[in-house]
Amino acid sequence: MEFSPQQQNGSSQNEEFVRLLLIYQKRIYGFILAMVPNYADAEDLFQQVVMIMCRRFGEFEPGTSFLAWALQIARYELNNIRRTQRRSRVQFSSETMEMLFEQTCRQISRIDQRVQWLEECLKRLEPSDRALVYRRYEQGMAIKDIAQQLGRSVYSLYRGFNRIHLFLRHCVNAHLQAEGGER
Repeated sequence: MEFSPQQQNGSSQNEEFVRLLLIYQKRIYGFILAMVPNYADAEDLFQQVVMIMCRRFGEFEPGTSFLAWALQIARYELNNIRRTQRRSRVQFSSETMEMLFEQTCRQISRIDQRVQWLEECLKRLEPSDRALVYRRYEQGMAIKDIAQQLGRSVYSLYRGFNRIHLFLRHCVNAHLQAEGGER
């Protein structure tokens, strides 16, 4: 069965949406959870926001920030909920909601900057150290399993990871200081 160009374009667009959502879903959910008082409501709102994002993904401009676009949608949905639930006894004022939104966006921006520098610093590690980081954090292997696989002691791996963590922390902080950023 062959697909028309329009179907192929829609399919690749769906794949791109899923790819971006998988990258940013924790941050989007974290933002919603920071703004909504309980987990069940946050979960419902997250699902609603994802559905809206899916329907409106054609409006997303490639090359711009998917996270910022998603947070704007979440923000609008939060405002809609606030308007419909005015009877609720505990509610943040519009000014407080705006302040929380701006603060959350700033925090996310700082985290994104740190992640970018961390990725750069990871490239500076020796290949053997990068392989350790990959096994531990990408594959989720326990240190004792890595030690067994490599024929090393658990203690030596802990020392190695401590050295790697210190290097990465210093490297990221050096980049942030050079940019005049926070530590």
